[in-house]
Amino acid sequence: MLLIGLGHPLLGLAAEAWLAVPKDTLISPGQTLTLEIVKPSNAAWPEQLGLSLDGTGGEETLLLVPTVTSTQVSDRRTYKGQPKSRFTGLVKASLTGVSSNQFLLQASVDDDVGPLNVATTDATDAKKAESSDSPTIVIAKPGDEPGLSANEPTYFVVGSDSRNGADARFQLSFKYRLFDPESSLSKFSPLFSNLYFTYTQTSLWDLGDDSSPFRDTSYRPGLYYGWAGSGKAWLPNDWRAGLEHESNGQSGADSRSLNIAYLKPIWHMDLDHGKRLSFLPKIYHYIDKSDNDDIQRYRGYADWILRYGREDGLIVNGMYRQGTAGYASGQLDLSYPLSTRIFARTGTFVHLQLFSGYGETLLDYDRDRDTQVRVGFSITR
Repeated sequence: MLLIGLGHPLLGLAAEAWLAVPKDTLISPGQTLTLEIVKPSNAAWPEQLGLSLDGTGGEETLLLVPTVTSTQVSDRRTYKGQPKSRFTGLVKASLTGVSSNQFLLQASVDDDVGPLNVATTDATDAKKAESSDSPTIVIAKPGDEPGLSANEPTYFVVGSDSRNGADARFQLSFKYRLFDPESSLSKFSPLFSNLYFTYTQTSLWDLGDDSSPFRDTSYRPGLYYGWAGSGKAWLPNDWRAGLEHESNGQSGADSRSLNIAYLKPIWHMDLDHGKRLSFLPKIYHYIDKSDNDDIQRYRGYADWILRYGREDGLIVNGMYRQGTAGYASGQLDLSYPLSTRIFARTGTFVHLQLFSGYGETLLDYDRDRDTQVRVGFSITR
């Protein structure tokens, strides 16, 4: 989402105006922002160059540093900087100290990656909401995030199975905001803007078996309501509360299904060099589990999830669950970008996955399998 103002050369750039063009339209705290800067032919490069950022969440002047390889180019250089402020929605940007174009950046916030957005009309209101000790339901705003976005990772990975040779596991997952902030219902009550529909489908594919059948597929539609926490002391940064159905779509003896209600508090800890550690346990209660009455013995009542890394680098995601009878399972996912992000959490990534324990599929919830190691790619993480 890039808006070039009167400084764009195709719109009649004045001879004394500077031009700044970002290589990525997403902005998030601690993540490197790269800009291509073009100066007027009659101007000299200043000792320091700054970028003014203004949006919901505050204002910041970012110090830009030229890359070593670009300093010899006379009229064009590449600059980099790392913003510290946590913005939401659109952020207006322009160079400081010189006459330049203005452009817009999109704050990269997406549920498990960052906080939900503050529904305020200006930066002053945002600061008031942040400093308030009273609980606040945070409402989405138009443009804060797309209506359709990533939920859980979407990937395709292949490994080796001791029984049938090669096997694959793939997952599709998305969430959809049911009521756009500009819809008539949301205008009547903005609380509807934080209601989401989710869908996740996970399949195991026996590539090495005759006719390459699908061993089992899990279908998980759900609804959740999300809101932001205060993030103060040990309180969560974000919350989710929802309902989810899970079924393998089979009939007879192979039929497996359950319904749960869950609460998902989310904590974020920003670390040096743009890294972030997130703790996002999913704590659930079984509403119905008639097809697998003893599933709590193997799955328990919570998925303990940790996420660590940089959005433009390596991300490590770990999940652990333990049943009431002591049966446990764990999954570790490592992903690294092969291309520039398209949206938050979206791009092309090489993906390594390890799974060990019970319940890799709903059909096998009470069966232990050898540790599975699979490699492939993901498009959201």
